[in-house]
Amino acid sequence: MKRTVKFFLSLLLAGLAAFPAAAQTSYTLVAGMGHMSNFAYGNITNFPASAEIEQGVEDLGWFDDVDTSILMDINFGLSQRRLVQDPLTGEYLGAQELEAGSQYYYSSFYSQISYAFRNEMFYNRRIEGMALSLEAALNVRFEQAFDSFDNIRNGRSFLDDYLLEHNLNNGTTYWNAQTRFQAAPDIAGEAYMLANSLSLSVKWDNMYREDNKIYREGLDASATVTLAPWFLANRLPSFFDTSVDFYSLQMDATYAKVLYSDEDWRRWNKLAIVIEDRLYTQILLGSQVPKFADVIEFPGIGYTNLPVIVQNQLKLYVYGPNFLSDNTIPYGYVFLDLGLASGIPNNSINAGWKNFGYAEIGLNVHFELLGMMHLSAEVSYVFSNMETYGNFFDWNVGAYFSF
Repeated sequence: MKRTVKFFLSLLLAGLAAFPAAAQTSYTLVAGMGHMSNFAYGNITNFPASAEIEQGVEDLGWFDDVDTSILMDINFGLSQRRLVQDPLTGEYLGAQELEAGSQYYYSSFYSQISYAFRNEMFYNRRIEGMALSLEAALNVRFEQAFDSFDNIRNGRSFLDDYLLEHNLNNGTTYWNAQTRFQAAPDIAGEAYMLANSLSLSVKWDNMYREDNKIYREGLDASATVTLAPWFLANRLPSFFDTSVDFYSLQMDATYAKVLYSDEDWRRWNKLAIVIEDRLYTQILLGSQVPKFADVIEFPGIGYTNLPVIVQNQLKLYVYGPNFLSDNTIPYGYVFLDLGLASGIPNNSINAGWKNFGYAEIGLNVHFELLGMMHLSAEVSYVFSNMETYGNFFDWNVGAYFSF
């Protein structure tokens, strides 16, 4: 089946899946927007590349003192990825192979629809909302991988040239091959992917926030279990080239404290100092783990594809004065990130046990205009025990829209 035909059929399936819930919607909101770095011009590009839209029926009144909601969440956009494992064996690529840098990146268009049943309970006066939420969801995700725009702009192709150079596909181009590469299940064949999963999430929220203000104090934490076995219609070779089979547990907790705050007569910020610490843990296993399932990236390195990852991010924010409006503000933060990853690499053949660690220290400066336009610049230095990367200087500047 032609690639363009498959693409439009995927969009049609997404639209048909969304229709029943949309007809019953009592509210619609833009839940978030995301940006993608290294999009077309390396470290100087941050591109608004994704959006999240939530529709649903709120507070059905099924239980006393419990808000029950039925939701439909739609995510769509572009993501940027980098191959770090040999496609055949799953062993990590060496320094010489990665010297090509950006031509090991590829992009992916994705669209995900989640139907969720959510219960919120235990009203918290401090945050003026429910403190505990439980959510069960069915998730359907479509992906189409293609060469990165940076490669296209420079007239090169990783997905063709790299594999041809290593005599894969028997001299044919990657896009016409039916070969399935162990370390890259999401870019097999013509790189169309269907991933169905079930997830169960629990969240505790005791973080005080104030609209258009920098104040946030308290603790929030969450945990999500995701089940995406192959038998959940994740192997449809007659339509999609890729296969999916993974299980994950993701947990995170964030603590924030305002150390100093000063406002003017309009309650606009003059100076504020906030400390924030976030701990994130991921356990990811399976016979065919797609890249989107690995949500933790090491700075300057990308995903590690190891089963167990622990990451801690400590930030000290300094917010300057508001001007023009109550959501126009310059700010910056110094940060210290620590990360550990361990286990046998997913999607590998006879690969040994790996232990990776890193520490990153740096500075980020940021300017937010009207709560929508963001300009940022970041410099950092990374210490790692990964032989391919070692210690290195990292930087990024860019602009993006986010609400």
